[in-house]
Amino acid sequence: MKRLICLILCLVMLIPMIASCGEKKEGKVAASKPKGSAVGEDVTFLNDTFTVLCREDTSYGKYEYEITADEGSTDIVNQAVYQRNRDACDMFGLAEINALAVPGDWRSKDTFINKFRNSIDAGLGDYDLIMGYQAYMAQGELAQYFYNFNDVPFVNESLDKEYYYKDFINEMTIDGQLKYMVGDYSLSYYDHAYVMYFNKSMAEEYALEDIYSLVKEGKWTIDKCMEMAKGKWKDNNNNNWSLEDTADTFGYISDLPNTADALHSHFDIQPTNKSEGVITFDIDVGKMTSILEKMVAFKESDDTFFFYSTSDMPLDQVPLDTIFKEGRALFYPATLEKAENFRSMDIDFGIIPYPKWNETQEGYYTQAQDGYSVACVPSDAKNLKKSGAVFDVLTQLSYENVVPAYYDQALKYKLTRDDASAEMLDIIRSGFKINFGSFYTQSLGCAIHIRELIKNNNTSYASFHESKVPAYQTNLESLMKDFNGSK
Repeated sequence: MKRLICLILCLVMLIPMIASCGEKKEGKVAASKPKGSAVGEDVTFLNDTFTVLCREDTSYGKYEYEITADEGSTDIVNQAVYQRNRDACDMFGLAEINALAVPGDWRSKDTFINKFRNSIDAGLGDYDLIMGYQAYMAQGELAQYFYNFNDVPFVNESLDKEYYYKDFINEMTIDGQLKYMVGDYSLSYYDHAYVMYFNKSMAEEYALEDIYSLVKEGKWTIDKCMEMAKGKWKDNNNNNWSLEDTADTFGYISDLPNTADALHSHFDIQPTNKSEGVITFDIDVGKMTSILEKMVAFKESDDTFFFYSTSDMPLDQVPLDTIFKEGRALFYPATLEKAENFRSMDIDFGIIPYPKWNETQEGYYTQAQDGYSVACVPSDAKNLKKSGAVFDVLTQLSYENVVPAYYDQALKYKLTRDDASAEMLDIIRSGFKINFGSFYTQSLGCAIHIRELIKNNNTSYASFHESKVPAYQTNLESLMKDFNGSK
């Protein structure tokens, strides 16, 4: 009985201790900052909210998952994002991380831009961070609305860390001004990487060479791709080949506008060169002409289907995903995010990098389609210290926990169907390219875009380039003035 009474007394004494362990007390910091962080333990924002303006999810893309997550979801990336946010709140004593999602796809660009521009003009300080569509955020006239990351506390001490991308920082720093940031907080940067999907069943049916081996041996070239695509067209409805016929089987299908925009990157041509801080317009006209001639000839062959989609076109009117999912295409260059849509396919598929121009090209290169998210700190942020500290810690935690969940688990093992495709993702990731001229394509005049030339079977790149140079130079000078004026 004495033992029982002692046991009961001990349990009664433990009850308050147990309750305190499971309860987060208001106004208290419950976790230490990440190891190596520039943010000290004394940096807190008790009961504050960290508000991120971001794009809402639509059928054209999902972006809120970068910022927020549901507690009950079983998705491993969602779980990692949820834990990251919870840890950051504990570290700073924050009440919450709030994702303020508004329309922001390409068709809604004015809505998104006006949302933050009107707020900043009024000095409301509504947002601690903005995560917007790269292509329309990269306008010189918007530079005045964002802080220079070199002046943002804590971030400016961490620019050499792995979770911020050094090539991006080097390319986008203009006269000491860095108004945009891409790092491991921008998960959509991975989602928007251009890759090549291939139908493994068709490859086996035609006894093609092992494509994975070709990639690893450095022999996966555009000529080899075209050779494999040849002779794969099938007239499935007996009405002969036509540009309007989406019921047939093809060797190669492609979204013409966006995929064509990335060809220069795949084939190691960059629109601008940066030397000692000076940006110059520097395109290899001869090589671009060769690329254009090759792609136009390829497009005109019976074995290919190029579809020119537009931003206002409903997705159900774009047949490319359906063709590939139904097993009626051997090769399909597209963004990595489409792997999620292909998981339900009955036919097995693989993921490989887009081909090299030739075997002498050093590596397999790619870029992210310009819809990925770039981070900006609004110039009217109420607490710049909070913007910098929380963003830096969130990015570091993403590097440590979210990206491994996204990349190693979700992409490598959940979305891909074999170990070889997972190995290919490492090759693709190592070949990411970022260039000043590509980033500011919309502002500079799309001088590297050959989408319309391919569409119209026009191989006269030299004259096209010559016509673009004057406007490009004028736009470049204007862009430099915008940056200088935003200091």
